[in-house]
Amino acid sequence: MKKNIIRNYLDHNLKKLEKKNFSNSRLPLSFAQYDSKDILNSINTLIKGWPTIGNEVKQVEKKIQRFLRIKNAIMLNSGGSANFLILYLLCSPYAKKEDKLHEGDEVITPAVTWSTTVSPIIQNKLVPVLADVNLSTYDININSIEKNISKKTKAIMIVNPLGHVCDMKKIQSICKKNNLLLIEDNCESIGAKYNNKFAGTFGKFSSISMYQSHHISSVEGGMILTNDDYYADILRSMRANGWLREVKNMKTRKIFLKSFRDIDESFMFPYIGFNFKPTDLSAALVKNQIDKLNEFINKRKFAARKIIKNLNKFDQFLYLPKEYSNIKNSWFTFPIVVKKNKFFTKKMLTNFLTKNRIDNRPIIAGNIADQPFIKKFKHKKKKLINAELVMNSGFFIGLNHMLNKKRVDYIIKVFNKFFKKTIKE
Repeated sequence: MKKNIIRNYLDHNLKKLEKKNFSNSRLPLSFAQYDSKDILNSINTLIKGWPTIGNEVKQVEKKIQRFLRIKNAIMLNSGGSANFLILYLLCSPYAKKEDKLHEGDEVITPAVTWSTTVSPIIQNKLVPVLADVNLSTYDININSIEKNISKKTKAIMIVNPLGHVCDMKKIQSICKKNNLLLIEDNCESIGAKYNNKFAGTFGKFSSISMYQSHHISSVEGGMILTNDDYYADILRSMRANGWLREVKNMKTRKIFLKSFRDIDESFMFPYIGFNFKPTDLSAALVKNQIDKLNEFINKRKFAARKIIKNLNKFDQFLYLPKEYSNIKNSWFTFPIVVKKNKFFTKKMLTNFLTKNRIDNRPIIAGNIADQPFIKKFKHKKKKLINAELVMNSGFFIGLNHMLNKKRVDYIIKVFNKFFKKTIKE
């Protein structure tokens, strides 16, 4: 009885939150993915007295493994931590000889990305080599990858951006030809597919994010995906202080226990460690959202396709997102780049959208080469023509599972109003 009262209270307040966020036709970038049941699950970990890493985390990992058809999913406190730990492992003494990265090795990565793709490359004393991207899809440009390969290139760290998947066939071919490691930053594209294979399952490692504004949310949270059991065991340990208790392989455990007999098994640290642990509190919040992920993706797809269909008449002024038959998008946001024209600028359009209560933001971090932090560190770049255009003329509006027909129609109405007011030929 008390549980039903609490759920009714939570449902009532979530409805109030929805009304507030979408009031007066306001369209926010994102909206809470969790419902009253998810919140109660999360609260329950506090009541049980063990809200830190535990059984809920294991359940989420197993669900992600089944959903994405991957052998190992290791939950961490963020997607950024996932990217860092992947590269740290590859630079560490634990890396296999054929995978080992050394100080000064070059890693090719797209110029249009988030800071936590590039920062871990620098933090691990590697050199980011920034490649240009394609317009409309904002994925890494294949020709730019090939032009940036040098004798020092050891890895490609792609980003599957904004729910889209890179050209994995060509990228895998490049990696095979040049003996390069492939790492996927899949933080923005969980559930997307390339030739019916999930994004994030092509590389040696990949990362996903479950941040508040993403497809599913543990508020803060991320994952490392890999099919390599050897690395997965070390990653589990390294995320949690380097503890032996996180090591699943019994053969490995026995080797350490035999070699260090005087150390208490519960407090043995075989690997160097970090405190990148997730919590059961956050895992319990996101656990049931995984079951609704396909539903969330379909709702985003409905909104994206309807907006594209209705804005295509303005394609002489706008680069709109594109879909391809071999790619199933997991729409994250709706990106737009304004083409050079005599009638309006990006600023004029985004100001109009803001005035009409449609939230908008730059496309990811724009051209990362223009961001202040990277100028202090060694990096390489050639011409980044499209990345510069994205930086100067690009923005996105939100796509989320709450965009129903009425709200999508409002977005289209506002764009039509802007063009009617602005374009005078």
